Amino acid sequence: MNKIIVFGIFFLFNSFLIMAQKTPITKVVADKSSKIPLDKVSVYNEKDNSLTNEEGVFSFISDRDDINFSLIGYEDLKTSLQQIKNQDTIFLQSKMVELDEVVVGQELAMLKKAYAKLKENYILEPYHENFFLRCVLKRDNELSRLQDIYGKVSRKSIFKTKSQPDNKCEVEVLNMRKVGISEKSDIVYFKFQSFEKLFDLNTLIFIVLDKFELTQQKNIAGDYLKINFVSKEPNTMGQKTNGHFVINRADYAIVETYFDFYDDPEKVPYSKDGKAEYRTSSFKRTTNYKKNTSVGKYYLNNANSDVKVELLGNEKIKTAIYDYSTQYFVTNSFIAEKAKSNLSMDKDIFKVKYPYSEQFWKSQNQLPLTSELKDFLKKVSDNKENKKEFEIVGNF
Repeated sequence: MNKIIVFGIFFLFNSFLIMAQKTPITKVVADKSSKIPLDKVSVYNEKDNSLTNEEGVFSFISDRDDINFSLIGYEDLKTSLQQIKNQDTIFLQSKMVELDEVVVGQELAMLKKAYAKLKENYILEPYHENFFLRCVLKRDNELSRLQDIYGKVSRKSIFKTKSQPDNKCEVEVLNMRKVGISEKSDIVYFKFQSFEKLFDLNTLIFIVLDKFELTQQKNIAGDYLKINFVSKEPNTMGQKTNGHFVINRADYAIVETYFDFYDDPEKVPYSKDGKAEYRTSSFKRTTNYKKNTSVGKYYLNNANSDVKVELLGNEKIKTAIYDYSTQYFVTNSFIAEKAKSNLSMDKDIFKVKYPYSEQFWKSQNQLPLTSELKDFLKKVSDNKENKKEFEIVGNF
């Protein structure tokens, strides 16, 4: 059966070392005062990186004993695996300024200075890194696809520049697990983005300054600046882009970017592909940069994207809401080995083929399955023989 392709615009993570590793740990990071779990806490040492999820949970594996915890607005914590081995929860002390005051005046000069220092703060020449990527698709709040990729990427530069206008990357997939389930009666296929699109969106850092209103926010730690921005005029779809930059006061490096591209989704017109009409009603992305102390340059540590696509129903197609998310996470930055490309950069990521390694996915401990994902895999397993009603695609 021919399938109608619905294009969803657009979305963690690490290097896995097999030999000489200690027992992996899994714990929770929370705010010391409120006891609320903290998302996107960077967990790392000089060799390895991990990240907490929305429940504050992280998994970490390394052949070193030292371990550090870092999150903007909190005191850095430097400790060891030995010291925290008997702790279920690690607490971080907030150093946020509890004010909602907005200061107007110097935002433009601050952001111009940050842009002027990009060459000094970031690597604008070829480099390589290891990563994990997780892509998740839900249809009407029901999981329908999961794809985890561990690999290596070689970049010409961290950003597109005048000297590197294309910034083509090469990706080598080293391990992958993917599975998708859909009803046989569903004639719609949701197209994942390509690696080329993913990398372009992950490193989006520039805005045309004269087209945005800027304000400085003061509810952030004193060693950082937070500059909010919003489009002065709506785009052709009637939308205003808004977001923020977080800038390190010490060196004017932009350490976090947030973009929200849709402020009034009801104004977005539907596009048509075959007999299907659809529109993107939400698209948000966050990127965090971290400094590699040995190299003295910032790299893209993690990037998350969330997209919502509305499918308009008709006599053949059911109305549906698709939620698509990607989480990209670098485990080892500035590695020596170049990626040996084994895929097409412009290809739908879910169409990428690579054999499943049960040993790898049972051993790695930096991209754990959540309870929701475990339930999804059980659903797939329970229906794998039910070929009359379900179509299952995967490599394991």
